[in-house]
Amino acid sequence: MQAEKLISKYLTLFVIVLLASYLFVGLKEFLSAFLGAIVFYILFRKFMRFLVYTKKWNKALGAVIIILISFLIVVLPIGLIGIMITRKIMEIVSSPDLIQKYSIMLEEKLKLFPGSYTIEDITATVTKFTSSHIGDVLNSTADIVASLLMMYFFLYFLLVNVQKLEEGLVFYLPFEDEKLKMFGEELVDQTIGNAIGVPMVAAAQGLSAWLAYWIAGVPDAGMYALLTGVASIIPLVGTAIVWVPVAAILLASNMIWQGIFIITFCVVIMTNLDNVVRMIVFKRVGDVHPVITVLGVILGLKYFGLPGLVFGPLLISYLVLLLKIYHQEFNVKKRHLKIDNEPVSGSGNLSQNQIMNLINKYLFFTEKMKQENFKPARGEGSYGDQENKKQEETNDNNSVIPEEK
Repeated sequence: MQAEKLISKYLTLFVIVLLASYLFVGLKEFLSAFLGAIVFYILFRKFMRFLVYTKKWNKALGAVIIILISFLIVVLPIGLIGIMITRKIMEIVSSPDLIQKYSIMLEEKLKLFPGSYTIEDITATVTKFTSSHIGDVLNSTADIVASLLMMYFFLYFLLVNVQKLEEGLVFYLPFEDEKLKMFGEELVDQTIGNAIGVPMVAAAQGLSAWLAYWIAGVPDAGMYALLTGVASIIPLVGTAIVWVPVAAILLASNMIWQGIFIITFCVVIMTNLDNVVRMIVFKRVGDVHPVITVLGVILGLKYFGLPGLVFGPLLISYLVLLLKIYHQEFNVKKRHLKIDNEPVSGSGNLSQNQIMNLINKYLFFTEKMKQENFKPARGEGSYGDQENKKQEETNDNNSVIPEEK
């Protein structure tokens, strides 16, 4: 009976995993929309509960109000920035006078380095890259609109059924209530840390870049500052994608001190500012490790596109959180690597704590032996019998009684 129940349990689990995998593969195009709905739900959950339970608003009306607010303060600004950046790139690409101007300056500088790339090679490479990727951006516009519609569709039903997501997690996840409470709190912290921390870092980098470009007299400083802020999210290279070409163009235009100022400011100020802002924001809002952010951004850009800048770090944070819950729920044995002045057990020298533990164990064992009159066996007979036998032999050997004749 027990074996049949166990087989039924694992067979049911296998069917659930199989069906979930099938649904995931079939609906993976809408995964970013679902994750976006989850993020907005976590951000506006308290506000929705305030409207429904405190102000006694209708749930449908509260959901519509929150959707409008999220669109106006999040989606619309990001969309306008994207449109401005796309138009600027298209303007640069489609402006023959501007291209000819910078081509002449660049060609003069390339003459100083014989054997390097020619202006024709660079122009062909840039044109090929731009034409191929602009087409991808334009073609993805319809996908972005569809994802937004699906995201708000999911978000509406999450908000209307507020608190049902939490109840579902409590009901279906196989963890204790205490662990589930910790899971929920850290889930909210990680979501807020990634959803708010990443834009705050981008805003700080963009503002500092605008200051540098404005001082150096860079035309369209605001546009380049926006590009710099967006590029700050990209791992490894980051803002250098923008300010290095800007500084190179300034130097090529004989604006020497401006180019040197941009390079110095970005290397000294912006790099340290990025580290400080990330440390303050991610530690204050949500304790997100920088490695999680970098790996998450790489993963997110590959599978989700631009929304992956937020969703990628979130997925890795959720995985780490589940591993922590699993460790605590099933009492996995902790293993620590002892370093510095804390020697590993069995390595030769014992620490003071280890010596005190051994002494306490010895005293406890000795006291226990006295109380229970415990005599451990060793070979034939007990240890006490052997001691008595040795004592008798010693007395016989030392005896001075003369032998009888």
